[in-house]
Amino acid sequence: MRPTGRRSNTRCVAVAAALLFVLSGVRPARALDVFTLWKQPQVPLRMVEGEWADYRFEVMSGGRQEQSLTRVACLDRSGGTDDQAWAVEILPLREETDGRLTPVPGEGLRLRLSRRLLSRTGSLLDHVLGARQWTAGRVADMTADQLRQDPLLADSFNEEFTAATVAPGTSTTRVVGGVQYLCDQTVMAAADTQMASLPAGRLRQVTTRELAVATHADLPFLGLAYASERVRSDSTLDPPGGRMRPPPARVRVEIMELVAHGRGARPALGRAD
Repeated sequence: MRPTGRRSNTRCVAVAAALLFVLSGVRPARALDVFTLWKQPQVPLRMVEGEWADYRFEVMSGGRQEQSLTRVACLDRSGGTDDQAWAVEILPLREETDGRLTPVPGEGLRLRLSRRLLSRTGSLLDHVLGARQWTAGRVADMTADQLRQDPLLADSFNEEFTAATVAPGTSTTRVVGGVQYLCDQTVMAAADTQMASLPAGRLRQVTTRELAVATHADLPFLGLAYASERVRSDSTLDPPGGRMRPPPARVRVEIMELVAHGRGARPALGRAD
């Protein structure tokens, strides 16, 4: 006996719900950020009072391409850094007609990061002693849940990447601000599997994540001169065949490039309290 219309609709609802479950791991508009790899021992981790770094991000997914610019600045003692914590500003940037990168006025995030961050233990949130956000010039304290949703650092607060495999690459020269850096290259990969039960069988989605980074110990924060991330999600149905088809493979590529760095960082979000 062929299924009735009502039964077919029920099947479609179940399939849609299962697909929503499996695909619910889709990450925000930009997932690779400046602290994504802070726990990886292959990546240098340093915080120097007064250092700043500008990064260009590019995201390619589903035929679309997005770009953004972000500055990270570790302020000095006059900007709020003390013996317990560093005052760190994360600022969205805009590119002026003359090529200069300047902070978007009244926008950004200021964190107090515990000096225990260098131990690489716990989660990034464990080391946040305070957080304030500026939006259109208005400032507000942020909770842990709000930090997890902030687009500037969403990935570091939600998902701390841990590599399953690590492979060294050939050293490469990167030019930042007219200076050449002979960088170490490392390729890191991890995979995640999700399952969902359907009327037609079991849907299995495997997401592989590969990051290739070029680092130099003299560069700020994580020493990143360049990082690229490729995320691919493939779905299969067990048993195969039938009327239902798994969703097509999805591929997402992100690039993070250091474009400038220096010393003498000053607060861009107002005076420290």
